[in-house]
Amino acid sequence: MIIENFKDDKEALRAMTGELVRYMDRKDDGLPFNLALSGGGTAQKMFALWVDEYKDKIDWDAIRFFWVDERCVPPTDPDSNYGHANELLFKPLHIPAGHVHRIHGEVEPGTEAMRYSRVVKEYLPRHGQLPYFDCIILGIGGDAHTASIFPDTLPLLTDSRNYAVSQHPESHQFRITMTGPLILNDSPLLVPVLGTGKKEMLEELKKGYSATHPTPAAYILTHAVEAFVYTTL
Repeated sequence: MIIENFKDDKEALRAMTGELVRYMDRKDDGLPFNLALSGGGTAQKMFALWVDEYKDKIDWDAIRFFWVDERCVPPTDPDSNYGHANELLFKPLHIPAGHVHRIHGEVEPGTEAMRYSRVVKEYLPRHGQLPYFDCIILGIGGDAHTASIFPDTLPLLTDSRNYAVSQHPESHQFRITMTGPLILNDSPLLVPVLGTGKKEMLEELKKGYSATHPTPAAYILTHAVEAFVYTTL
């Protein structure tokens, strides 16, 4: 894990995007670049920056979009990760619908987790026994959750399924989330950690994963082959 500090959110997101572009440039097999997105406020800032500054600097046609996690709500719901990406990124950049593989949050969660696991398995190349993403953009919450793996759902860090159902500990909203083995299947992880209230959590993350600090984010970042954290904290 490498942590880089920047003076503001835009600088951090520009640095992260620069790394994403370098991964895209290094992929020379002529196949699509498979990118997994997260949601939340940081993702919304990222989408706005991409449309504003990177519309003509990234080969958007080369990217196929997937999701790290999704709230179990319809795409028109304000909580929908896909809904925000569609309004802030896909529509402004005229991304073809066929390039976007969304999680159907409006479907029964267990059924959709199984379906999306199959989609990823069938569409993506394999690395070892599991599908492989060219890059995963992860978020981290103030409670050190990542994807929709929360401190009280730690078994999802080692779950053998590609995607599984989770539940937010406070709102009890169901989520569909990528599991730990898929996140850690050799994909590079780009992790913007922005916003107030996360400084203490970030200091704890620097200590790594241990019995005294058994959080999802610490586990993922400690076990990742390549993880870059971009922060202003």
